[in-house]
Formats: sequence, C-alpha cells, structure tokens
Amino acid sequence: MLRKSFRSSYGNISYIERSGRIPAIFLHGLGGTGNSWMKLSQFMSEDFGLYFVDLLGHGRSEKPNIDYKIALQEDVIGELIDHLGLESFSLVGNSYGGWIALRFSLERTGPLHLVLEDSAGINRTFGEMGEESRRRFVGMVVRSNSMNTEAVMADIVKNNAGPIWKLKESELAKLKTKTLIIWGKEDAMIPLEIGARLNALIPGSRLEVIENAGHVPHVQFPEKVADLLNNFLKS
Repeated sequence: MLRKSFRSSYGNISYIERSGRIPAIFLHGLGGTGNSWMKLSQFMSEDFGLYFVDLLGHGRSEKPNIDYKIALQEDVIGELIDHLGLESFSLVGNSYGGWIALRFSLERTGPLHLVLEDSAGINRTFGEMGEESRRRFVGMVVRSNSMNTEAVMADIVKNNAGPIWKLKESELAKLKTKTLIIWGKEDAMIPLEIGARLNALIPGSRLEVIENAGHVPHVQFPEKVADLLNNFLKS
C-alpha cells in the first residue's frame, strides 16, 4: 500500500492506496486516521481498490483554521473522487466517518454501496452534553493521537452539536444506496440501539452485529468485518 496526497480546496489530503478494480473509500472516526483500517486490508479481497483517507484536520492531512462542518468534509471526499477519476465507488465509514458518508450519499452523487460501522449522525453527541462533557471528550481525543490538535477537535465537536447536520427520518427514508450497517454489540459510545434505528429507517438496509466488539469493530475483529465487506461490496 502506498501513501499519497492531493491538493484539495482546503489543503493537502493524505491517503493510503491499494490498487484494485472495485474502488472503496474508507472514512475513519473523529480523532482517527486512515491507518486505523490497515489491519482490515490484509483480509480484503485483492479485487478491491482501497483508499484509507486522513480526513481534513486529521492525521497527515492539513489542519487549516476553518469551520469544520460535515459539508466541508463532504467537499473534500468529492474532490478526492474527482482526483482519482472514479466513475463508481463505495463508501465505508466508522462513527464520524459514517456520518460524513451518510450525508454524502444523500446529497452528492451516491456510491454504489454504503457501509456504516457504529455510525454517528442520529445519536446525541458529546457537544450536546454540556461544556464540561465536551471539554473532557476533546481532551480524550487529543490524547489518543499525537497528530490531533485541540483547536480542530473542539471545533468539530462544537459543530456536531448543531441540529442542522443530524440525519432526519424523512431523509433516511429516501436513501437509495444499498446499505450495510455493522455494529459492535458492546459499543458504549454509540449504542447498538442507534444501529437498530438506522436499520429501521434506511430502506432495504441490513444490520450485522459483531459480538464482543466495541466502537471500532474493524480494529478489534478485522477478519470478521472484512468478510462482511468482501461479500457485500461485490453484491
């Protein structure tokens, strides 16, 4: 796998690429990086072209002093798709990355497949839980990765508290993209009931629960998650 970058409208975006005939773009959670998907790659079929993105403000991607809204991350993913010249693709998103993937699928040229792993988007966020909870959460995220900055993480958490970006039931009911929902049964950050609700609201979606997994099943059980992806993304 090769690390590459491209220049977006908001700055340089870093990503890891493995070539293949079926493109799939992977979006990590808040405070993470594209590297979080690396364990998964060894179990993914060689048919797949894998793109593990460092979202703007994360990892090796640029961290400009701007307002980090969901729409901004959508813009960057759209520009990446144009840069790569992809005519068809699938989106896989964990947590914050799932929220971005959902919004992208509803508002942009949709992917062939959408995978939501322990996805945010309809849950109550830490930004909605008061200043003290927000401050503690931001501190935890910054400490989890030396590449994270407090200013960026705090801005994302603040913006995620706004109702404008939350997915409404009426929007999810219109989602036409074939959708697989993967959830860790023991997720204490976004509980399984949120996954079940997404499953009920997204037409034709399928929910797969990973036993003993928490918020990032692809890190804890990469072979199980890869098996689900290998079958679903080829369907």
